[in-house]
Amino acid sequence: MSHDGIERDGLRPGDLVVVTGGGGGFGRAFCGRFAKLGARIAIWDVDAKIGEESLRQTRDLGAEAEFFRVDLADRTAIESAGQATLARFGSPYLVINNASIYPRFDILAMDPDIWDKTFRVNITAPFLVSKTFGPGMIASRRGVVINIASGRGVEGTPGGAGYAATKAALLSFTKTLALEWARHNIRVNAIIPGVSLTAQPLENATEAEVLERGRKQIPLGRVGYPEDMAGLAAFLASPDAAYMTGQAVAMNGGRVLLP
Repeated sequence: MSHDGIERDGLRPGDLVVVTGGGGGFGRAFCGRFAKLGARIAIWDVDAKIGEESLRQTRDLGAEAEFFRVDLADRTAIESAGQATLARFGSPYLVINNASIYPRFDILAMDPDIWDKTFRVNITAPFLVSKTFGPGMIASRRGVVINIASGRGVEGTPGGAGYAATKAALLSFTKTLALEWARHNIRVNAIIPGVSLTAQPLENATEAEVLERGRKQIPLGRVGYPEDMAGLAAFLASPDAAYMTGQAVAMNGGRVLLP
């Protein structure tokens, strides 16, 4: 029980959850999990087809939800989507900065424009999204931000320098935002997913190959699934995590053991 007068807050039915990249594997799982918890869902994605599919699935679970098509590489588009979301739903309780891109090029072969776009989507967008929704969260003195990082930001990865660099930056951004917003009763944490059955590993491998990689390389003997990450996100948004901020939680089956 509290003896300090500070509320142990968590997601409540009717709270708004904003999910960037809400049409993809992790994003769709986040939308579904929080829909089941009674949240309203704002789905952001650049791909209208998968965004609308995620919207239908989320509404089928009984949630009030809306899809916003937004290119996270475009600052103006982020600002417009933010204003449209606020006008439709009001201020969110939870923001999940999930969207990212993974261009695969060796450093000498990478076009500087692709490098720049990777940074705009993967790290500048989370900054702008947080800046957009932060004032309302601060005014209500409640809220959670979850940034989806990557083990590549800790280990690095050949052929993915831009992606790895942005995910390392996102981990640092998480710590700093957590320190700045703690006094407003807003918690900021990151999830570091391991190899999961999502579009990114399936770009260069079949589903069977990814599953076999999990059996051979992951201590728990399997890859992750979007639902694994959604369960962790639900915990981070709950009162059970009310004393947790500025942390990066790795969910990777033991593949990377972080201190």
